[in-house]
Amino acid sequence: MAVRDVPKPSFIQTVHWMSGGLVCRAEEMTLIGEPVVSTTYTLDKAPELSDQWWEELSAALEGLARTVTDRVSLVQDDIERSIREAFGASIDTTVSRWVIGHGDLHWANLTAPRLSLLDWDSWGLMPRGLDAAKLWESAFRVPDFAEEITERLVSDLACRDGKLSRLWVCANRVLRARCRGRVTDQTEHARRAGEALLTEL
Repeated sequence: MAVRDVPKPSFIQTVHWMSGGLVCRAEEMTLIGEPVVSTTYTLDKAPELSDQWWEELSAALEGLARTVTDRVSLVQDDIERSIREAFGASIDTTVSRWVIGHGDLHWANLTAPRLSLLDWDSWGLMPRGLDAAKLWESAFRVPDFAEEITERLVSDLACRDGKLSRLWVCANRVLRARCRGRVTDQTEHARRAGEALLTEL
């Protein structure tokens, strides 16, 4: 793994094997003993996080964005297709700045009070703001905390690419519910938030 200067487990080794015609992969990494911020993807209450923790997270995301790698997490066609299918929108979804990100950043993949970023199988090139957008979306049940996220990570979330990232996260939530045939409170939030973002874009 080429990621440097980001608090995370250290890579030890990887193993590949075949199972049922599929190629499987497992990575061994060092153990992080710090507790996760949440045991679930979606928050039900605001976690207690220090200013230093937020500063370290911002620094980690900035450092990760500067990483050099050929790994790709998300491509332009996926963004355009998801937004169009979820919202029937024909807006310009062209991303102007692509960066390296974690790809699956939510509250069950972050530790506190000492920050570490866990679960690195999805990292790679993605639109600026996508990691922050996932943190924002998974805090929808705690509106004040979701607002704090937009303030703490404003440089990533307020720019056009950040709004596109938030819209894409909302679109995926809507499409997932449509596929399952079951609407949840998270789906409804994603639909409303996505429609609001469309008016801004």
